[in-house]
Amino acid sequence: MSVSVDVVRGVRIPLSPGVTLGADLFRPAGAGPVPAVVSVLPYRRDVLGGAGCWATLTRFAAAGYAVVLVDPRGLGSSDGRPRAPFDPAEADDGVAAVEWAAAQPWCSGPVGMWGFSWGAALALRTAARGPAPLRAVVSLMGFLDPERDFVHPGGVRGGLGALGVWGAGTLVNQLLPPLADHHDPAEQRRWRDRIEWDDPYLVDVARHPAGHPVWRSRTIDAGAITVPTLSVGGWRDMFCDAVVRIHAGVRGPRALVMGPWMHSPPDDAPDEPIDATALAVRWWDRWLGGGRAPEPPPVTLYVQGFTPGWRSLAALPSPEPVAVLAGGGSADADPTAGTLSGLWGIPNGGFGRPLDQHEDDAGSVAVTGAPLPAPLLVLGRPLVTLTGVTGRVVVKLADVDPAGVSTVVTGTVVAAPGGTVTLDPTCYRFAAGHRLRVVVSDAAFPRVWPAGAPCRLDVRDLVLRLPVAVDAGSPVPVERPVPGPDWVSDTPRWEITRDLIGQRVTVVVGDTLRADLPGGHTIAQDACIRASVRRDDPGAADLHATTTAEVRLVTGEHVVVRVELMLTELVSAATGAVSVDGATVAVRTWDLSEAGRGDEGGEQERTGAGREDGVVSGDRGPVPAR
Repeated sequence: MSVSVDVVRGVRIPLSPGVTLGADLFRPAGAGPVPAVVSVLPYRRDVLGGAGCWATLTRFAAAGYAVVLVDPRGLGSSDGRPRAPFDPAEADDGVAAVEWAAAQPWCSGPVGMWGFSWGAALALRTAARGPAPLRAVVSLMGFLDPERDFVHPGGVRGGLGALGVWGAGTLVNQLLPPLADHHDPAEQRRWRDRIEWDDPYLVDVARHPAGHPVWRSRTIDAGAITVPTLSVGGWRDMFCDAVVRIHAGVRGPRALVMGPWMHSPPDDAPDEPIDATALAVRWWDRWLGGGRAPEPPPVTLYVQGFTPGWRSLAALPSPEPVAVLAGGGSADADPTAGTLSGLWGIPNGGFGRPLDQHEDDAGSVAVTGAPLPAPLLVLGRPLVTLTGVTGRVVVKLADVDPAGVSTVVTGTVVAAPGGTVTLDPTCYRFAAGHRLRVVVSDAAFPRVWPAGAPCRLDVRDLVLRLPVAVDAGSPVPVERPVPGPDWVSDTPRWEITRDLIGQRVTVVVGDTLRADLPGGHTIAQDACIRASVRRDDPGAADLHATTTAEVRLVTGEHVVVRVELMLTELVSAATGAVSVDGATVAVRTWDLSEAGRGDEGGEQERTGAGREDGVVSGDRGPVPAR
């Protein structure tokens, strides 16, 4: 029997005197007080972020929960100046939303939090603060350390992911006007102030290079989380290691699900999708609904490689690593290495799985073992001990089949190896007759920015130690996703081109989409992020991103936002332009260079300090309707 859901849009949650958060409320129709589920969404509830989770939140409500979807401070319909990305104070929004929900007459008291990616990290950060009504968390592909897990992988300057894909996308969200209640004077004031005075998140990222002390202040302490926590991650996701660390660190009841996914919700994954929404509902039923659902298996994971499949375990094992391969070698480092590893560590919506990387292996130090006499199951974090290597390194474990095809299994980026390098965890069964290969380079392009000059890699000694498991638990069935509404048409883009004369390699990612948004608005968006590097001149690397979003409001307005990002040896800048019905509303440019920037802090850091120039046109009132 289906349950109808009432949706109330434009709810206001008090944060501090004169500052409120905008939210939407989903409730089972006709229900009395029920537990609540809160999600603070850093990607705007009225645009693609909200549309993407609308079906999930509706299912939560139909299952008997009051669901609150919140814009954080300084974004969408919420008041205030935006905080720096991943600032610890973002938990203030989560705490306020949890405590507000618990105090409403439609809430029976217990509250859960839920989120994907940054939204999951925000839920974890809130849980670490310990608001009394919060009783459970569901974290889908969350993270703990924004620098090392995302912005600057392993402490090495980030590339296409943080600045290109994420930076351009979040700038579009900042510049788009309010879609719900578009003509409301308060909404117009928030938007006009924001596009005139606030810096985008990518300015903060560019201002704080790898190793900057501000990043240590933005980590999340999983050990401070005592409420039941369900962590869901992907072996191919950029937050694979972070999700396993979350599960290991929380001190309350916990469960872990690891699939073969890249950075996409498990319900929408192209490989082995599961009904993660149903998993979350059972978690709420267990910990918010008075234990009316059984506790799930402590660990559910997908075995990749030979004889793949889902397994359940009583705990995540930690077998003692066994030395299985040794060697060494030298090579001229190839700054284009990494392009064939797929879109490793880059938010990509699920596409971009690893390709045959034998050409990357040829420009690296590659140590390859003999054919395996029997299948070999690896479950955990491989260890690679290096002797004679200084400076940053990229270390990968590959599966080489009898035809010589080399496929990345796992890897890591390390700013300073210090002897032993720990690779990201994996669950992978190598087939008999396949060979293990360890690949050492200084490049993971376009995930990290290339080193400044060509170098020689000399690995005197290399030892690979693997956490070899006897088995990976018992086979377990999984639920497949429930078909959702067909709200988006999306054509992804991924290209790798090689200029054989100029020795330049270029990677292009992006998509063209059209989507129906909450409230009846439509959006058409075209994003293209291009990164290139020369094999003989890595210092000449560049990144160029353009995103154009066109929104047609139900009230008739045609809004166009265009964002452009350029990073070269000579230019580091971002530009944003907004027009409504063909009339220019704003054009702004931000300087993204690190030169001349000291240790900034406080509000100055987020209110125009990174702006090179800016022109805002139009009055401060609402844009008139047609």
